[in-house]
Amino acid sequence: MFFRSWRGHLPTAATISILFVSGLTSCASAKYGNYASMEAPMDAPTESALLIDSEATKADLQPGGSSVPISKPQLIKQADIEVRLESVDTGIEQVTNIIRTHQGDILELQDQRASGGLRHAYLKMRIPQAQLETTLAEIGELGTVERRSITAEDVSNQLVDLQARLRNLRKSEESLLKIMERSGSVADVLEVARELSRVREMVEQIDAQLKNLQARVSYSTINLTLTAEIAAPSNQRPLTDKVRTTWREATQSVGSFTVGLLQLGLWLLAYSPYLAIVLVASVLGRRFYRRPTRQQSQSDS
Repeated sequence: MFFRSWRGHLPTAATISILFVSGLTSCASAKYGNYASMEAPMDAPTESALLIDSEATKADLQPGGSSVPISKPQLIKQADIEVRLESVDTGIEQVTNIIRTHQGDILELQDQRASGGLRHAYLKMRIPQAQLETTLAEIGELGTVERRSITAEDVSNQLVDLQARLRNLRKSEESLLKIMERSGSVADVLEVARELSRVREMVEQIDAQLKNLQARVSYSTINLTLTAEIAAPSNQRPLTDKVRTTWREATQSVGSFTVGLLQLGLWLLAYSPYLAIVLVASVLGRRFYRRPTRQQSQSDS
């Protein structure tokens, strides 16, 4: 009886969850500003009640804060370079060796011929950002640099915002796990379980976005174009090549003629009965035609 009466005064899991979120929101609002409802989607204009805005996060990441500050801008760099050289094949081999030396990868390769007697090769490569300048300098030494450009995108704010969201969502996940360990009705447990599943899904999404962004910062992209002139073929052929070509054509002609004679013989053999009938009919017709002529000559004499 005492346990039942005590349990009747015990707050439910949903009540504890609401009180926890409300308390966390009221405490954080004094430091980080306003918060939106936790039921809002990730891509809505308002943030979750457990997510802090990027400006407050940057203030918290300054020296003296609880997290490690970002000392320099986080940049996504992309370079475009075109090099004119003597041989595209040799250039591709040399570029491949340079990329391997600097722990990079070739993501795409296109080799094609263009009008005007030029050959182009397009390479898309990924290189550690610390090796970008050195790699571009070594590629430029392979020939004449026709053009070169480097673009950079600062994603420091995005990284800070994603890290803050991920940190607060993990705290929410720990709190929900503690709430599920307490007593409560089945409906309350199911409600907390649904909220925990939603939080974990958000954690996975933001963690994937954060890793992708960090990888793009760590590795830079190089778009390389190799251009070379195509050597015009010589019209003069060596004498040995001409003799070899003539002999090959002659032997092929003899072979073709021999095969043709054999085929003709087979055709005549297959149609020999019909030819025999035609020959016999011709002989009989000739004899029949000559007989009346002889009888007429004898009667005239």
